[in-house]
Amino acid sequence: MKEEMMKYKLAGNLETTISGKYIYTLLSELANESGEVQIPVGKISRTLKIGKNTVRRNLHRLEEAGYIHIRSVYREDGGRAANIYIIK
Repeated sequence: MKEEMMKYKLAGNLETTISGKYIYTLLSELANESGEVQIPVGKISRTLKIGKNTVRRNLHRLEEAGYIHIRSVYREDGGRAANIYIIK
């Protein structure tokens, strides 16, 4: 139980907005053992019941603060795919 609570304690200590903390916690929950998760902004928005612009703004804040790295992904046809978020 203590290990499960660590992610919430970590998120609680982040210097960001409440929305940013929710997003970080969700990404941490979904990340693989390498700390990576590929998820569309729309799915984050629907899951947390917050607007897409709020999600985008907070993802960039988390990256600027050094908590995550955002890697853009492109399909073979040149179109955009969901970004990969790497927890630091």
